[in-house]
Amino acid sequence: MLRKLWKISFANGQKGFQLNKIFSFLKRFAVLFCLLFALCSEAKYNVVVFTLKNGLKVICIEKKTSPIIFFSIWYNCGGKNDAISKSGVAHYLEHMAFCLDKMEFTNFLEDIGARNNAFTHINTICFHETIPKEHIETVFFHESKRMKTISFDKKVFLSEKGAILEERSMRYDNDPDGAAQEAFLSNVFNREIGGIGVIGWRHEIESIQPRDLQDFHDKWFAPNNATIVIAGDFDLEQIKTLIEKYFGSIPSKRIPKKTEKNSRADRFKEVKYGSPKNGSTSSVKYLYRTPFSSKENLRKSIALEVAVRTMNQPAFFIKKTLKDVLNNATSVSFIYIDRLLERDFILLEISARSIDDLRICENMLPSLINKLVKVGVSEKELEDVKRKYLIELAYKKDDIEDMSYYFGWLLICGYSIKEIQLIDDMVQSITKKECDDLIKEVFSQKPFAVLRVEPKGYDRE
Repeated sequence: MLRKLWKISFANGQKGFQLNKIFSFLKRFAVLFCLLFALCSEAKYNVVVFTLKNGLKVICIEKKTSPIIFFSIWYNCGGKNDAISKSGVAHYLEHMAFCLDKMEFTNFLEDIGARNNAFTHINTICFHETIPKEHIETVFFHESKRMKTISFDKKVFLSEKGAILEERSMRYDNDPDGAAQEAFLSNVFNREIGGIGVIGWRHEIESIQPRDLQDFHDKWFAPNNATIVIAGDFDLEQIKTLIEKYFGSIPSKRIPKKTEKNSRADRFKEVKYGSPKNGSTSSVKYLYRTPFSSKENLRKSIALEVAVRTMNQPAFFIKKTLKDVLNNATSVSFIYIDRLLERDFILLEISARSIDDLRICENMLPSLINKLVKVGVSEKELEDVKRKYLIELAYKKDDIEDMSYYFGWLLICGYSIKEIQLIDDMVQSITKKECDDLIKEVFSQKPFAVLRVEPKGYDRE
């Protein structure tokens, strides 16, 4: 067919016209292929959900592609659950819990070609392993042991404290961007909802004792405060039997309730941070509140995610005006902060080579924001973003690790399996009007917080 079109284009002397038809055909074919790929990926897995009597939630995602299983356990606690004056305890506990039987377990995993890791976020601590399916029982044994108890070796405790302090130095103390972000968050949010990074303040990390970690473990590590996600090639009945064997006898606990209201967000905050570097890039971050929480309205959250992705397209007029046309901004980005705090936020970040270039961008920004509120997003760009979003979701569901992270994050945020499985349909059906209405709601208001990073030696007067 392509050869026929090529011959006709030259025979009729209409090369440009026919070539456009060829490219248009190829583009439509590529879109169709991607959508078919997404549908096929969707059909290749099966989700089974059950809950033990002690409250442990288990999500089994059967995907018979290779004899591998990805196990992850998500505890419904994180940096937001650190006690006052004890920031970093959740992260420290993750380090110590990961060291539990570290040599024995890690050496075993290395011997069979498996791997494991862990991480801490504001609202979760997660441990995970990728393992050949015939060894899954060993994972259940070690993870159930980690849930039940925590042990402390003084040498390991001090070694991990040193590693954590070094991690803090790398991410905050010796990184101007990290230090600016830390100053911003601590001035805008309460410590319980992101005002302090999960690593914690240096002086509070230094004061942490084994008893603090034990208290956190005793309070938050419980079957009724955890979700297991298992993805890969497994026998479902065997998985049910093994989970009951290793986790079923662990007693549930009374989990404390944490409030997430941000009392600091009642009035406008402007934070200025002086970079320690001479002639460094200047930047400004505008933080806008959304009129809803993604935990309350998933469809609005998906629509705003689609809108933000559209605004991040290189040809979008705000980015093009500030970056390409005037050549004043080195980067312009919109970031949707959702599912982490008590309310969602949009962060607009602009970087420039100098403070003067940044001022030019800021002077132009109000008129561009007004245009954004009036015009909204482009229909063509919106459809392109939705197509890419669906492909991204398809790829996530084609890999057992990505799929487990995808389900795990959304489950820990409070969504049901049914809601998660509807996301693809939501993305497909999001309209320009929905995106435009949300843009109007968010950007018709003034930002409630601003961070300015200024070069060293700049006269702030």
